[in-house]
Amino acid sequence: MSGGWKRKLSITLALIGEPEVLFLDEPTLGLDVIARRELWGVVKSLKGRITIVLTTHCMDEAEQLADRIAIMASGEIKALGTLAELENLSGEKGLENAFIKIVGGGVRETDF
Repeated sequence: MSGGWKRKLSITLALIGEPEVLFLDEPTLGLDVIARRELWGVVKSLKGRITIVLTTHCMDEAEQLADRIAIMASGEIKALGTLAELENLSGEKGLENAFIKIVGGGVRETDF
């Protein structure tokens, strides 16, 4: 079974008990582009039916899937809100830019 199918199967098994909350920890880690998008479709289809708590390091994934985003650094929540609220808070466009501004640094383009 491919990684994508294994992830889908694990989500299906988690849903058998009809949970009110589903925790997904880095669900697309190691998946190819097609399997990743298919899994995004599964997550999107569940929205509005159950609460999904998803952890990810992929900012585009959070932008695509999340209604609310918590930015964490050093074990603390630094900001919480919608993408628009985080962009407004940081004065930056896009979650990756907002994350860097809120967390306070990171690698700059001039460092390359």
